[in-house]
Amino acid sequence: MISRNLHRNATRFSPRQLFRRLDRNGLRGRRRGPDDFSQALTAFGRAIRAHRRLARLAPRFFDAAVIDREAFNRAEQRRWMALWRPVLAKVYGAQPEPPDPNDFLPPLPPLRTQRAVDCQLAELRIWMEAGRTSMKRYKERYPHALPNLSRVARLLRIAFDFKKLALGLDSKNRLPEKITYDYNFTDFKRAYGQPDDTVSAP
Repeated sequence: MISRNLHRNATRFSPRQLFRRLDRNGLRGRRRGPDDFSQALTAFGRAIRAHRRLARLAPRFFDAAVIDREAFNRAEQRRWMALWRPVLAKVYGAQPEPPDPNDFLPPLPPLRTQRAVDCQLAELRIWMEAGRTSMKRYKERYPHALPNLSRVARLLRIAFDFKKLALGLDSKNRLPEKITYDYNFTDFKRAYGQPDDTVSAP
């Protein structure tokens, strides 16, 4: 009996067993995809890439380092103009006009760049919203869950990337030259003597 069963199992071919093996993994349950925590980290990472593209497309509007440098230069220009405008108005007998704030704003990029910026801005908003939604859903489903070490490291890396973007620490754009008028004011004092109160340095 034993030899006959062995001979039959070794020689008989059953198509049913073959098809059962092929579709067994596909029919047994549903495979789980990435959880909410992983989806949130992925969305935040793509948002960071979108922000970096924006910094390359329009650095004067999205690169924090360039924005801070130009803001410093604008403040320095306004301070310098506040020194000599009252003097000119006094010499010519005219009332000093306040400077127009729009004179110091950076110009808009070309239309083609603006369209690319609009696309990247839409992508940035989508990924940020998707990341917030996934993280909120993860906290609601697993309020007491502790992520493993690899997820903590990934979360810290994303947090540091956001910090660098906010402070302009990873800027690859060339910064504008820093403007300062302290040397000019010193030269004026040396050439014309001590100025009166109307042109004193703030």
